[in-house]
This record gives sequence, C-alpha cells and structure tokens, in this order.
Amino acid sequence: MFRTRRPTEEEIAARLTSPGEFSYPEVGATNNLGPSPPESIVATYDLDRHEFPIGAGRDLFDRARDSLLAWRHFEIPWLEFHGGSAPVRTDQVVATLVSGAGFWFLNPCRVVYTELTPDEGDIAAFAYGTLSGHAECGEERFQVSFNRNTGEVDYKISAFSRPAILLAKLGYPFARKLQRRFAEASAKALVRAAT
Repeated sequence: MFRTRRPTEEEIAARLTSPGEFSYPEVGATNNLGPSPPESIVATYDLDRHEFPIGAGRDLFDRARDSLLAWRHFEIPWLEFHGGSAPVRTDQVVATLVSGAGFWFLNPCRVVYTELTPDEGDIAAFAYGTLSGHAECGEERFQVSFNRNTGEVDYKISAFSRPAILLAKLGYPFARKLQRRFAEASAKALVRAAT
C-alpha cells in the first residue's frame, strides 16, 4: 500500500488484522536457498545473501538470538515497524512503513516459518513473506548462528524478491539500494541490541 500521506494508526492496525494473502507462490523457499537455489527462484527473482560477523561467544549468541526473536533487528531510525510487540511466531503479521520520493509505503508480511533449535542449539532463524499490497513480492530469512568450533556469531539475511507494484518497477535501482541499506542497518541494529 502506498500513499502520498502517512497512514493513520487505525489504517495500519486494520492492515495488520486483515492482511490478505501471500503475494508469491514459493512460500517457504528461503529454507532451500543454499549454494544452488531452485532455478525457478533464480529465473524469477533477485537473490540476496548478506552475512555479518557480530562477535564471538555463547553469551553473545544467546543475546543475539533473543534480540532477533524480539524483532530488535528492526530498530532502524528511518523505518517504522508495526506488529512486533510479541516475539516472532509462525503466522504473525507485521509491517514496515517507510517514506521515499514523496510516498509512504506500508509493506505487510507474514512469518512463514521459524527454525529454533533448543536453548543449547546453534541456530535461530525465521522467514517472512510479502503479502498483497507490499511494494515487493518474495521472502526474507533472518538467521543468527553460533559456530562451536570458532565461537563466532554471525547474522545472515537470505532473500528473494522482485517488484510487485509499478512504482517499485519504475524505481527499481532505488528499491535495490534500499534493500541493501536495510540489510546493513538491520545488522547494526542487532549488534546494538545484543551487545
């Protein structure tokens, strides 16, 4: 949903409670974006992978995992995040609100899956997918991992997306730049929250 004015809190709440359907058919495909992703994804979408080292130690991993599941990686100054008052869970609906080029974009998503190993595990991850009305269509996976051999803690974002509305198609270079900017800002937010 895009507008020339900021949506009201009531409009945002209404969007979260009546979110619509997924806007792409490959729901859950970020769980299979290894070195050789499916050809249907490669041929149809832009594929992004970002990896950020955030430090070392099991304590840092625990804090980073808890921060990830509390949506702290969305504490970005230029982005409003809605629907994340509860910890991450499957089917949870959230939305980002950003402004640019004189427009406001409310981008709804639904959590597709979570991958949470028990408390002593080494990975915490989840993915959310775009819903109808989002400027893009696709899916994004957020993961914090702990390497038991080296003690390193990493934050990874894997995504596939393509423009879903005409304005996103016309502003394709800007949209791609914004996606890269989000990845870097998200990593910084997670580091701030976990350290």
